[in-house]
Amino acid sequence: MHQLYRSVFLGFAFLIIHTYCFAQKSPEKPVAYDDKVLFGGCWFVPHNSEINIRFSENSNFVLHELDSAGKEVALTGKYLLDGHNLWLIYNERPKQKFNFFKTEGPDAHFVFVSSPPDAGKYKFVHGNCD
Repeated sequence: MHQLYRSVFLGFAFLIIHTYCFAQKSPEKPVAYDDKVLFGGCWFVPHNSEINIRFSENSNFVLHELDSAGKEVALTGKYLLDGHNLWLIYNERPKQKFNFFKTEGPDAHFVFVSSPPDAGKYKFVHGNCD
């Protein structure tokens, strides 16, 4: 009888250990960000504050940048934040996709970076509008 209990116990223990150690973890859901993280202040290209963007609660944005002659221009349009994708849908040019995410570490902050075909051309961080 003792041998039977021992066999059952060991079989049960093996089942638990096998399930715990070899079970596939379900993939984490990607974090979706709320539009509210965009509001308030401006988003700047680091070390080039002449290029900045401001978002409003009614899905509008105004992007200030420099044209090829170095003259400041203001581009307007609508935006869409879809998970990690931030789309700028310009009134004056084709739409542009950005990757929106939060950095890691003690000084974590939100950034968005242009996606292909302009990958890495623009990187925006949040700051005050002055």
